[in-house]
Amino acid sequence: MQAAMLRPLSIKEYLDGEEHAEIRHEYVAGQVYAMAGAKLRHNQIVGNLYGPLWQKTRGDDCQVLSSDMKVRVETVDAFYYPDIVLRCGDPLPGDSLYLEDPCLIIEVLSASTANIDRREKLHAYQALPGLREYVLVDSDSRSIELYRRRPEGWWYELLSEGDSLRFQCVDLTLPLAEVYAGVDLPQGEATA
Repeated sequence: MQAAMLRPLSIKEYLDGEEHAEIRHEYVAGQVYAMAGAKLRHNQIVGNLYGPLWQKTRGDDCQVLSSDMKVRVETVDAFYYPDIVLRCGDPLPGDSLYLEDPCLIIEVLSASTANIDRREKLHAYQALPGLREYVLVDSDSRSIELYRRRPEGWWYELLSEGDSLRFQCVDLTLPLAEVYAGVDLPQGEATA
């Protein structure tokens, strides 16, 4: 039998390691977790959301970033790689390794990440003071879960066929048909 002690990584060790790593890792309380690759439909959905958000924010004080930008949630000692993140305000330096102040986070669900996205990350992201919207997009069916911060607390909306996804951080509305355009869903429901 072989045994080895697992010691927590410091944030500095994690950030230094991520700069040179061949695969991405998320960090939670000193432990790192490798990120798996995504299926084609996952990437198609990300593209269908990223493109309109990028077009809408081009030339203003907002930045939309894809899955290579980390979000730090200091209150839970974590760094995550959301599929899409939007932040508005003063520009960050070009060598920034992570964000701490997004207003919108989008995760595209997969079988291996759905539980973490719905529980751990939901709880963590809601601790970000500037976050206004957390969006979970199902990659197996035309369904979107939206958590929206309002003065009285967080509200949940479930969007399905025929609905539109309306962002508050940026004035943009996308019909679900556009979010799933060209995506071959597992049930065989190819979308236009």
